[in-house]
Amino acid sequence: MRFLIGLAFLAAFVGVMGLVAPSAHAQGKGLYADDTKDKTSGDLDDQDYWWAKWDAKMLDEAIKTRQPEGRIGVNIGSSLRRLDDLAKKYPKHEEIQKWKKHFEEVQAKIDPNANRGESFKPGFPWGMSNFEQAWVNFHWGKMKADANDVQGAVGLYQNVVYNLNLIKEHPDLFDTMPDEYRKWAADTRPEAEKILADLKKKNH
Repeated sequence: MRFLIGLAFLAAFVGVMGLVAPSAHAQGKGLYADDTKDKTSGDLDDQDYWWAKWDAKMLDEAIKTRQPEGRIGVNIGSSLRRLDDLAKKYPKHEEIQKWKKHFEEVQAKIDPNANRGESFKPGFPWGMSNFEQAWVNFHWGKMKADANDVQGAVGLYQNVVYNLNLIKEHPDLFDTMPDEYRKWAADTRPEAEKILADLKKKNH
């Protein structure tokens, strides 16, 4: 069932990214193109930045809840590749540098013989694609909306609502999640629906 949900999400996500793509391609061009590159702090209108922020949050949660270190190591590998790219893109951004250093320090401590095939404990959300996409796109979408990029924000919030509805419709897959994350999904769904409706009005 989780695999089927993933396939359904993939189809929707491809369509959503088609809506967001024009805005994403425009980033880094124009009169003030270098402003973002020189930022030293603060949130960024960048999908990879929000994925890195999610990963950093999850790494700390994984250690706090004593998740299997082999599995943590697998996720660190993909997270560091993203952080390497971000550090090149935003070389002065202190938060990105801090995350990268933290991931590298944790990676160095992981037992090389730890079982990389072991799964996280039931309900741990690092790797639950529907929840992750909802979290990332909700926060990234707010940046788009605040910047008056209505078309980009609409595409992202369509994705958020889609994924949060899936979570609601499949409680058997998500009821094992920690209360904090189940509450976030339940509380955020009506908020995201309202934001999406307001954005669509602006887009017409």
